[in-house]
Amino acid sequence: MENPSEESSKKLQLSYRLLFERNPLPMWVYDAKTLRMLAVNKAALAHYGYSEQEFVGLTLLDLHHEDDIAQVQAHLKLPVEQQAATKVWRHRRRNGDVMEVEMVTETLELDGTYASVALVRDVTEQRRTEQAQRDLVDRLATTMESITDAFLTLDRAWHITYVNSRAEQTLRSLRGELLGCNLWERFPETVGSTCHVEFERAMAENVPVSFEAFYPQWGVWLEVNAFPSVLGLAVYCRDVTEKHASRKRLIEERETLAAVVNSTEDAVISVGVQGLVKMFNPGAERVFRRTQASMQGQTMEVLLPERFRAAHRQHLRPFAESGVVSRMMGMGLVKGLRSDGQELDLEGTISQVTVYDQQVLIVNLRDVTKRLQDDAEYKHSRAQLSELTQRLMTQEKTLVKRLAQALHDQLGQTMAAIRMAHETIITLQRGKTTPGIDSLQAQMGKLISQAIRQVRQVLIDLRPPLLEEHGLAAALDNELRNRSLTQPHVDISVSVPPEFALLRWPSEVEYAAFMVAREAVENSLRHSGASSVAVRLTGTANSLHLEIADKGVGITPGATQRTGHLGILGMQERAQAIGATVTVNSEQSNGTCVRFSWQPSP
Repeated sequence: MENPSEESSKKLQLSYRLLFERNPLPMWVYDAKTLRMLAVNKAALAHYGYSEQEFVGLTLLDLHHEDDIAQVQAHLKLPVEQQAATKVWRHRRRNGDVMEVEMVTETLELDGTYASVALVRDVTEQRRTEQAQRDLVDRLATTMESITDAFLTLDRAWHITYVNSRAEQTLRSLRGELLGCNLWERFPETVGSTCHVEFERAMAENVPVSFEAFYPQWGVWLEVNAFPSVLGLAVYCRDVTEKHASRKRLIEERETLAAVVNSTEDAVISVGVQGLVKMFNPGAERVFRRTQASMQGQTMEVLLPERFRAAHRQHLRPFAESGVVSRMMGMGLVKGLRSDGQELDLEGTISQVTVYDQQVLIVNLRDVTKRLQDDAEYKHSRAQLSELTQRLMTQEKTLVKRLAQALHDQLGQTMAAIRMAHETIITLQRGKTTPGIDSLQAQMGKLISQAIRQVRQVLIDLRPPLLEEHGLAAALDNELRNRSLTQPHVDISVSVPPEFALLRWPSEVEYAAFMVAREAVENSLRHSGASSVAVRLTGTANSLHLEIADKGVGITPGATQRTGHLGILGMQERAQAIGATVTVNSEQSNGTCVRFSWQPSP
């Protein structure tokens, strides 16, 4: 009979063998020295795809991934007590598939031989799942870091569990200083604020909240959106300080614009495309004597005389559809109608703008009724003055002609008779008088000659020689030649192109041009200290241009006339009387240029 102890030992060995063979996890036994397989269970054969005969013909290294062999060998060379009992390796199945396994190894001594028992658990899917989770966390973290909003999460005890980099910037704190902190303890100044009240409401009512609030500790406006969950609160924050600043600037600009529109004297009216009034500023109230309230929603046509209303309707929509930003209304002037029925003259422009996606027409009108009345009165006065000046010039010309004729025919003849009588007396008394009488007679002769010369000069001044018979060119040439004789130190010249020498213009035009030229030359010789005076005559049968330029001291800036018996204003009045113009350009040290221009009205 067998020994009871031997029988128990055999039963125990059988139990261990059954535990080995029927274990659902792959197991094998290998020689710790040669690494050859000694035994393998069915789970290992099924998992790796080998037959039992094939498996026991392998070594431990045959199961490992070829890239890990060196690492496995280094691990096995370590003393047994230093080898990790549990380690993750990459193994290959018989078909070449790679799997990750967690291998638990225990080395035993049996009859002087060291054998290692390996228990393997396939962790491939677990590792893939864990890696997928890590990838997901990384992608989520990357997403949270890349968004432009500050993002943080809070647990239900108000502890900060996550912050992205933008949240660090917004909260002015590093991530390490924030994570795990109670939000209200970390930022006690926010307790009782809009943020505190809204976050509490989101948690208590389980509803998302959105709000904007100013945080003086950071000097910023934040737009906050918070979303509750079972874990706590997800918070998105966006800095909207610039938006609030822009909004403030927009409000200030609107208030400034409103102040400008309300303070201007002009009428500013905004209307829709249909012509209904939307805005009627105080200037419009003053011009049309209507109130903003009475005009609100009214058609703009009530501000026009009835005869212009149909045309206004025809022009309004085409302008709105034209795309033109702004243009004058009418031909620069339009008619308006005051509430009392008085018609107004208005200067107007119309512009179109888009406000809140709606097309708006802006009409700007200025009341020029009084100005046009004043202009009309001024033109009437100028016309009367011009007519009076022309009449005076005609009278002057007639008077001068009569006076010149009287001087020539009467005083001139008388002076000639006096000379003849004086010369006759001298002849009759020759040798019979005393030296004293002879001296008096000689002095009398000189005075008579001087008087005759003065009469002749007055005749020349009153009635320009050659002007009536030979025209302006000849008269100017004669005038300046005589001036050269009396002013030899001044270079006086006249330039008349040959084709203009024989041209004639209306007598009143030639007379006015000659008198202006004479006055300008006289002023240059008397007052400018000119070294030269040049006169240039050009024109056509229907135009006349005369230029008198000197190289003198010029006219003092702001002066309207030089000292002289006529002056610039007189020359201008003389020119205006015949429809001509006189301009004076002067720069000190560069001389003065007087220009006379005439062209008949069409």
